[in-house]
Amino acid sequence: MNPTHARELLERAAASVTPTESDPTSRLVSLGRRSVQRRRRAWKTAGSVAVAAVLAAVVALPLRMAAPDRSEAAGEPGTTVSLGGLSVAVPEGWRTSEVTTFDPCIAEPHTVYLAARWYPTRPRSRPPGSTLVKCKSEGQAWIAVVQKGVAPSVGPDRLVVKDGQLLQVEQPDPYMIPSMWTYRAFSDEIQATTAFISGDEKGREQLIKRVTWPAGPAAPASGGLVLPDRIANATTNVPPTNGMVVATDAKTLNQIRTTLAELRDPVPAGEECTLQTPGPVGISLGEVTVVLGDATCPQAISTGGGRVRVPAGLGKELLDLIVASDRAATERATKD
Repeated sequence: MNPTHARELLERAAASVTPTESDPTSRLVSLGRRSVQRRRRAWKTAGSVAVAAVLAAVVALPLRMAAPDRSEAAGEPGTTVSLGGLSVAVPEGWRTSEVTTFDPCIAEPHTVYLAARWYPTRPRSRPPGSTLVKCKSEGQAWIAVVQKGVAPSVGPDRLVVKDGQLLQVEQPDPYMIPSMWTYRAFSDEIQATTAFISGDEKGREQLIKRVTWPAGPAAPASGGLVLPDRIANATTNVPPTNGMVVATDAKTLNQIRTTLAELRDPVPAGEECTLQTPGPVGISLGEVTVVLGDATCPQAISTGGGRVRVPAGLGKELLDLIVASDRAATERATKD
């Protein structure tokens, strides 16, 4: 088998992997209480399936999954590139590079990448005197827009508003590439188009201004939060271990929905604050996820639309309800 055939087989293996579970929460509940509590994030499941399949392919064919640049050009003033609904105003003097698979570990500085998917490798050696092995791209300034990006999260590191879109902001590789953060729409889509941005904090703040997202769902005319008509379960993570807990009893679910539906004080444009860990409580309600901030940002957001003011301790109160419901269900299951 020559390298060309091997690479073709590897890319077909990766491209053929698609998530089969659109609502992992209900699946986890059906598998039993104890297995649910051992999971940190339900939405990582579908993404993990894809990663496992790709890794298996790499073991079978020990060749790096990459593709040569399809185009490169120096960025002129006013140059804009787009992919998956996102647009990037290329900084003057930067290059653009289209690749099939983006590897953040070897990203070049001052480059805007456009890629169908991403596949991070790891450095095989560490610099002299270094205690940690880091990628050569660490600390460099670059941007990548990846169509099959990162998975959604119940409790992201940060939630910010950009272009009328709620963005999930996380640091996916704090050891190898601590300067890299990911930005994707906070929705239930398994692999949303994601912007990978690297640089120091000030640099990232300037670079994110160059990325434009399509507007997210509009707030309801009522001024409240968009919620499901009926809630089958409520799932959240409990700090500090971030173990997952689930409420399924009707009394708790009705109380949670009623409480959220009564929140009617909308946050005016320009007064949004950044919800960031530790503090906010993210609750999946099946069709949508609601995140409630603490005293540092007393606001609540629904992935279906709407942003409202909330009492500072409301997220903790709802978290306690879910924990109590989960504990009661576990005790009943143990007795049975």
